[in-house]
Amino acid sequence: MGEQAPILSHAEMKRAMRISVIDGMLASASENLIGPFLALCALAMGASKGQIGLLAALPAFLSNVLQIPSARLTERWGQRQKLVVICSGLSRLTIIPIILTPMLLEGDAAIYTFIVLVTLRGFINSIGVPGWTSLMADITPRSSRGSYFGYRNIMSNLAALVGTLLAGWLIERSGFPGGYQMSFAVALVLGLLSTYFFSTIPSVPMPKKNKPQQRSMGLRASWQAISQYTAFRNYCFTSVLWNFGVTFSGALYSVYFRENLGGDPGFWGVVTASGLIAGIFGHRYWGKLADQYGQKAIMLAGGMGAASLPFIWWLLPRWQLAAVAELVGGFCWAGYNLAAFNLILEITPDEERTMYIGVYNTLAGLASSIGPLIGGFLADSAGLPTVILISGILRWAGYFVFKYNVPVPTETQLGWRDLIPFSQEVRLLRKQWQQRHDDAGLSQ
Repeated sequence: MGEQAPILSHAEMKRAMRISVIDGMLASASENLIGPFLALCALAMGASKGQIGLLAALPAFLSNVLQIPSARLTERWGQRQKLVVICSGLSRLTIIPIILTPMLLEGDAAIYTFIVLVTLRGFINSIGVPGWTSLMADITPRSSRGSYFGYRNIMSNLAALVGTLLAGWLIERSGFPGGYQMSFAVALVLGLLSTYFFSTIPSVPMPKKNKPQQRSMGLRASWQAISQYTAFRNYCFTSVLWNFGVTFSGALYSVYFRENLGGDPGFWGVVTASGLIAGIFGHRYWGKLADQYGQKAIMLAGGMGAASLPFIWWLLPRWQLAAVAELVGGFCWAGYNLAAFNLILEITPDEERTMYIGVYNTLAGLASSIGPLIGGFLADSAGLPTVILISGILRWAGYFVFKYNVPVPTETQLGWRDLIPFSQEVRLLRKQWQQRHDDAGLSQ
């Protein structure tokens, strides 16, 4: 699984990478105008914690259980870019009925219609995920992926920050349902712009495969994909435990903020924004370290904070301090997610990457759909604090399983001193000073 042969010319690759940054910024702004506020909108409609868990579980389940068929569709059609454009455009158009639901329906009818539409939105968009991921691998050189995606994520987080603050302001100003509807409408416009820019990326043909490989794209091939590479197989199964632990409470923090801490719904935009701000600095910080020390080392470093985040939330004495929890979480998740994305690109073969990503997304996604479903219904019976504590325990279990069971190529050892900003520059200056001191001593 070495460096793939260049598919685009140098100029085309640079152009594709620039357009991908613009696409990422528009997509992130769009998603953060709607995504973080779906649970709060459902809560304002009268949804229970179990129904909010269902709101997170159903999209995850349907979006990911069909990832292998989506990968097969992408492989057979061969038009990754066109498939992504169609799916992203249609998924963003589903925002229109989402906006209209609180106006046309009430009670459980409104809540379950809302859940179905949000599920449909995620399901349609997910069909293009394997193709999008493999396309990103083909337009970025492996040697600089950490730095490039670090920069792309910084720009995307800046746009997401603007989107989140705008959504919070609209909701604070107009309340329910008007504020949510205006925020979702802006998300629709920006999302469609993102789809347009993605369509202008220089066309990248899929790596060719021989005919026997093309005929083998069935269930048997999927199991072979899991077992053929030890790192990939173990990464898939450790991700099941990790994602289950993360999503067990992930959809409920906004509810915990609102009901248990007594937070203001408008301030939730500030809370989300604080995580994005931390992520902006985090992506630049972690991106350089990822290129130097490897992806697993960065996942372990950032994963410590991500695994501890539930305990931080559980200990919060006031709702205003939720912004501090998100600062910690945003910084640590920036490193973990950046490295996790790069690692899946590294441990999958170039010519069948779309199928492998489909297998991974299916397994991880099934866990991500079961987690919020169980967590939501347990929150109704045992309370949100209990769910958050269990989530922290499960995350740490997944962390250690990943640490000791996912082999990767030899990487430069990352020590605690290396995590200190500018520590390498300080050591280099110290070494140069020592060398000059020694040379001066010898000359005497």
